[in-house]
Amino acid sequence: MKMRNVAIIGCGGINSWVVKHLWEVLGIFEKNNLVFVQLFDKDEVEEKNLLRGNQNFEVEDLMKEKAQVLAKRYGFEFENALITEDNVSKLDMFDDIIMGVDNHKTRRLIYDYCLKKSKYLLDLRAQGTQLAFYILDKTKDINYYDLKFFNNEKVMNRKGSCQLAKDVENDHIENANKVIAFMGVYAIYLKRLRGEDPTTKEWKFAY
Repeated sequence: MKMRNVAIIGCGGINSWVVKHLWEVLGIFEKNNLVFVQLFDKDEVEEKNLLRGNQNFEVEDLMKEKAQVLAKRYGFEFENALITEDNVSKLDMFDDIIMGVDNHKTRRLIYDYCLKKSKYLLDLRAQGTQLAFYILDKTKDINYYDLKFFNNEKVMNRKGSCQLAKDVENDHIENANKVIAFMGVYAIYLKRLRGEDPTTKEWKFAY
């Protein structure tokens, strides 16, 4: 296996767990020296992130920047930054991108960038009891994905969350974010590290 550079975009409900699982997988399968990992996020740890352990943070992490907390804990690199049109070129050095973001505008930006640059993209999603993954199909173009994901202006302007507001208010935390993070790393991305193709490039489920 050749040296691989991996960017983790977002360090919240899904990717805070992705970081943990990726660290585990790299150790278990002795690939630490073959994979460089850098985390990108600008958000700080809030009290709601700790509710029922829904994100991979502790009380002592409150008000600290998520990317920095996780990078220090697992020995990865980090940048306290959100990926935007102005700085998306920061991703040029990376071979693989694992995305777990809470808004479609950023998601579309990353899809378009990865199509143009022919990057591997694993898009992990969860909301309430719904979970999904999508591996970018580089035989498609952005028009295909615009029709598939990005054609609803209301959704494009809305910031999402792994936890529904009513579930947070009622202390009824769901765990779809943890499920898709584990599956995304231990099943889908491990195949990538092994040079294998998964049986499907997309999957979604609701429980």
